[in-house]
Amino acid sequence: MSDITFQQLRMQLSRVLDSLSSDNADARLTSITLKLARQSFPAMPDTASTCFYWARPQEQRSLLATGEVMRLEQQGVGRFDHLQQQFDQLQHHWRYIGDHHPEDPVAFFCYAFNPDEHMSGWWSGLPNSCVIVPQLLLDYTCDGCYITFTADAESLYSATLIDQWMQAFTAMMNAVQSPADSCEAEPLQRSEVFPRDHQWIARVEQAVADIRRSDLNKVVLSRRIRVEGKSDFSAAQLMARLIQRYPGCTLFAARVDGVMLVAATPERLVSLHQGKLKCDAMAGTVAADETPDARMVKYEHLPVVHTIEQILAPLCEQLDIPDKPQLLQLHGLQHIWTPIHARVESDVTLLKLVAALHPTPAVSGAPDHVAREWLMQNDDHQRGWYCGGFGWMSSGGEGHASVMLRCALLQGNRAELFAGAGITAYSDPHSEFLETELKLQTILDLL
Repeated sequence: MSDITFQQLRMQLSRVLDSLSSDNADARLTSITLKLARQSFPAMPDTASTCFYWARPQEQRSLLATGEVMRLEQQGVGRFDHLQQQFDQLQHHWRYIGDHHPEDPVAFFCYAFNPDEHMSGWWSGLPNSCVIVPQLLLDYTCDGCYITFTADAESLYSATLIDQWMQAFTAMMNAVQSPADSCEAEPLQRSEVFPRDHQWIARVEQAVADIRRSDLNKVVLSRRIRVEGKSDFSAAQLMARLIQRYPGCTLFAARVDGVMLVAATPERLVSLHQGKLKCDAMAGTVAADETPDARMVKYEHLPVVHTIEQILAPLCEQLDIPDKPQLLQLHGLQHIWTPIHARVESDVTLLKLVAALHPTPAVSGAPDHVAREWLMQNDDHQRGWYCGGFGWMSSGGEGHASVMLRCALLQGNRAELFAGAGITAYSDPHSEFLETELKLQTILDLL
């Protein structure tokens, strides 16, 4: 970015702050949005502070946020309703200035698979569910690039606020315009596997037996592995490689409370834009050179479609679900996929849809209450945010939510990876194990 543009941006911020009335006691947050000179597709920076990166490369859309101005946290069965109430209350005391639109992103959110889970292991310290308002948010689209600066009431009239904003902005621009250094591939060592391979296969056998003699139709089992490299892993390098290999996925990275998470998920839980809903019913995975059989479609995929249809019907004015699923092809994998479209009722928000849809049978099982009960009794693996979700929200309650899949927790030269498989009455334990290996390879290849 040139010095002239930098100085112009600083002067614009200064003029806006000078025009604000210091007696506006209702404004808990103030956001100023300005249009930037055209930027290249931003890269994910390596940073030690709070940071979010969200990208849909195929759609030429990315978001980069740094810093943290406010956080909302919840845990328990009603967590999404409580977060929505808090967010609605905050909107009454949030002042927007400049080129902001009600559909523009203003906050990011993440949530755990289990609403009652106390985060432990490498997830330790993270909230179960949270909405975070960043200090700086860069919104890149094919139509333009915008930067939003946000401050709380206490720091809004600080003499050093603009200096802080511009320092953070300079660091952001330097990071996103500098491609991540490439390095040669090095061998990785699996230092821990949980559960052990034979234990996981035995658990699949138990699930198949229970499905055949009970009301359980499907349950999703997950695996976790830990790998070590010779040098520290770089989130920026990993994200750059994911963008190249999986441009059709939703790519996400977050550093929250010192924990670094990177994900490349093919599954959109739900998006909401101008009252129009999109949802991915996705279940059933095979290698790129294989063809899914009819039983996989019937017993693993269609229960997900039917469950989503039952959930969305009361919330939508119209619902469009294709009669037959498609195959979504990614590098090395194929997913059975049914894209769902709808128009929602006027009072429906993104978080309301997340509360209704999570967890889908694609990450839990079917029927939902039976599957969750089985997992509580038979699966001692704490998932954390894996199989939970992430996304962003606008001030109008719209936005995008994705299922947290194909993710890696990075900590120095160690990484923890997760993968799962849907188990039905016709599942072959060894085939399901190989499916999880294929999914783990999504991240392993690039690490």
